[in-house]
Amino acid sequence: MSRKDHKFDRFALTGLPFHGMPDEPFLDASRDECLKQLQTFLGYRGFAVITGPPGTGKTMLLNHLCRRLQPNENRVIYIPFATLSPSDMLRSICAGLGLEPVMSKSRMLLNIQERVAEIQPVNPVLVLDEVQKISHPTMEIVRLLANFNFEEKNLFSVIMSGNDEFLQQLRLRINEPLRQRITCYCRLAALSRKESAEYVNHHFQIAGAHQKIINDQAQALVHDLTSGIPRMINSLVLKALENAADNESQVIDLKHVKTARAMVQLPTQEAMP
Repeated sequence: MSRKDHKFDRFALTGLPFHGMPDEPFLDASRDECLKQLQTFLGYRGFAVITGPPGTGKTMLLNHLCRRLQPNENRVIYIPFATLSPSDMLRSICAGLGLEPVMSKSRMLLNIQERVAEIQPVNPVLVLDEVQKISHPTMEIVRLLANFNFEEKNLFSVIMSGNDEFLQQLRLRINEPLRQRITCYCRLAALSRKESAEYVNHHFQIAGAHQKIINDQAQALVHDLTSGIPRMINSLVLKALENAADNESQVIDLKHVKTARAMVQLPTQEAMP
């Protein structure tokens, strides 16, 4: 933790909690199961989908999965925004495979397929985030990656991650060819009340806490205000921690969470002037 975070000294933390990607993310039973399913999927390759409401930790889980992969056995190509045009998608994949992009889409597609076959048994892992915004032409380009002579054995792994609305896109008749190729579906949900408390305690512990930093009443309010969405929990509890430090308190209590709520949550129409 940098010196600018000295206000947290009273909590004896060695790192800043609820900030950035932790080395050891919180894995409840469902997230741990999702991770195991994706690891098994990578052994068979093909297409996988991970969905869930915004803020439930899809990107975090994928980041953790990719960090655990052996670099000599996998070639990860992470594309954070799937809103790219077909040509830009192909250029990004070319860059990830060390290929020089060309003007022709069909030529780039063929070059990618040839490179994928060439680097075997290394597993190219294409991770597409925010895939609910992908256009059908770009989705078709992704599907075509699995063509060529790959029918006997999948040589490419594609993990598509997005909000639940992506499932509605997959149900469209036009996307039937892609849907038939998907062999793994995972979904992340909001945390339960118990899991929310475990999530908060986990983040304090990996930040070096050796004592209870948030009391039970404050923790219950955190869950109620965030509905168990991890991203919202991060913002609320970090701001509550700042409030507790400013008030020279060693424990986050109800008043700190209520003050934080006014700072990090969208005001209701009634509360606006």
